[in-house]
Amino acid sequence: MLSSNPYVIVIPLDFSKAFDTVRYSSMLHKLEQLGIPDNVYNWFVDYFNGHCHSTTYGGSESTLRLIKASVAQGSGVGPATHVVTASDLQPPNALNRLVKYADDT
Repeated sequence: MLSSNPYVIVIPLDFSKAFDTVRYSSMLHKLEQLGIPDNVYNWFVDYFNGHCHSTTYGGSESTLRLIKASVAQGSGVGPATHVVTASDLQPPNALNRLVKYADDT
């Protein structure tokens, strides 16, 4: 369509940092709305609860900080949680088409 239709425009978007912005509270709320079994939902809650980060540089280590957003890219739950998080994304105009993949939009 690109070569035969002058009105077709492709806008590539880089969502490489999309996993860094996934808030656990929003994602878990959307998972809850799916009606998945309680034991599966509780596993997700337990998996994302208490993730911390610290940095070591020059022999010094920072204090632990709680992480409230970010799904590790390459993790087994990454693509599934991205799909859940992106499930309610809609194009701003009905004439636009939004294509969602496991870890890209």
